[in-house]
Amino acid sequence: MNLEQIYARIWDSLAASVREDSLPFKVMQAGTIGLDGSPNVRTVLLRGVSERENLLTFHTDLRSPKVAELSREPRIALVAVDAARSQQIRVSGEARIVRDGQARLDAWHASPDHDLIAYRTRLAPGTPMRHADDALGASHDPHDVPGPAEGFQHFCVVEVRPARLDWLDLSGARPLRACYAREGDRWIHRWIAP
Repeated sequence: MNLEQIYARIWDSLAASVREDSLPFKVMQAGTIGLDGSPNVRTVLLRGVSERENLLTFHTDLRSPKVAELSREPRIALVAVDAARSQQIRVSGEARIVRDGQARLDAWHASPDHDLIAYRTRLAPGTPMRHADDALGASHDPHDVPGPAEGFQHFCVVEVRPARLDWLDLSGARPLRACYAREGDRWIHRWIAP
């Protein structure tokens, strides 16, 4: 593969992972700079990809530490691994928290209900609890089902504008690594040592 083909594969692989939950690049690790200055890494699910707009999105809880961290310092790093193919995609760029507007509403309505249960918790992510089910409240009545809009006040979309893409492929006889750096509205690419 040449650098142009790898660039296309990066975006195609990410976009395919949004369409099919079982693909490996759907699950990404997101690294932020903690409020205390230390690194902080957690798992996010890739929800949107647009090469044309140079945009990746994931959803999170407005009460989560990552929202506070990204509000203070918008730099973010994402990494996803396809262990079966020995490939890795790394992304670095800047994040923007979408707290209101049509994009947020559309993302909420496009999400399966089972993905939205986390936003319906009464406790913020990371809050210590005495019992495993304390976050959802005391009611265990199966008929006490939250309404479709419950939790929306905690939901947000995180938009990431990549400034750098890194592709590592260890599957062949020779390891390959390519780097793409954003300059204005175009990408500068080069091979780098794996």
